[in-house]
Amino acid sequence: SEPSTGRGGAAGAVSQGGPDDQEAFSSRRTIVTISPIETTRAINRAMVISEPHQHGIMEEHPGRGAPTLDLVFVYGSLKRGQSNHHLLATARFEGEAQAPGLSLHDLGPFPMAIAAAQPETGSATDPETVPVSGELFAVEAETLERLDRFEGVPRLYQRQRLVLLDGRLAWVYLGQPHQVRHVPRLAAGCWPALLLLLSALLGALAPPSLRADTGLAACNRWQRSQGVSRLELGNQIGAAHYLTKLQRLQQSPPEAPVALYAASDLQRACDNAR
Repeated sequence: SEPSTGRGGAAGAVSQGGPDDQEAFSSRRTIVTISPIETTRAINRAMVISEPHQHGIMEEHPGRGAPTLDLVFVYGSLKRGQSNHHLLATARFEGEAQAPGLSLHDLGPFPMAIAAAQPETGSATDPETVPVSGELFAVEAETLERLDRFEGVPRLYQRQRLVLLDGRLAWVYLGQPHQVRHVPRLAAGCWPALLLLLSALLGALAPPSLRADTGLAACNRWQRSQGVSRLELGNQIGAAHYLTKLQRLQQSPPEAPVALYAASDLQRACDNAR
């Protein structure tokens, strides 16, 4: 009979040899013939895989050109319903979340979280601290850069990655211990505290004639004023916004007023009021 031929003529070369050579070759290589039907089925399977959306199959990776999203954990004025949430207007809300190993402090118009270090025992975190409650958002690179500018990175806050309680990895803006050394810690791990919410509610319910003039109009007057008037207006704004005093127990006597709050903190409170 005619000698069989395979890819590259290898099978034909062996068939021309003796029986011993053919037996040795068969022990080393098995030639599988694919029928036309098998080829057609393989092509059909490849077409199904290449069109996942048409067949209800989710893509494992985003398509070409899709924006890369980062998770950001926020716990202060960037949360929904707070004064600066508009900075996350284009972000996708991923739900509420909790961040362990942090200590949350109240700076008045905004909070600051720091790593809950415990230098006395050398441990990384304070076991008495509770997780900080906040919200998780998926943001694009442009939004993340805008948040960096808003948070004053790296002067005021540092953006760091943190593993949340549910195991997700997210960016979070943290301060340094020396920035909150005279600031009370929020033991519940949530901002704003209940006391601040009640105070804001009572202020909103009070008659306009009894409300302290500490809003945008007061900020404008403070920025234009000088001398004693500037000191008094600044102290009023600082107290209304629960800012941290330069000296914790310091008071400003009416006969000789002194500045109780840093001008930078007053300016930031006024910026938030706009």
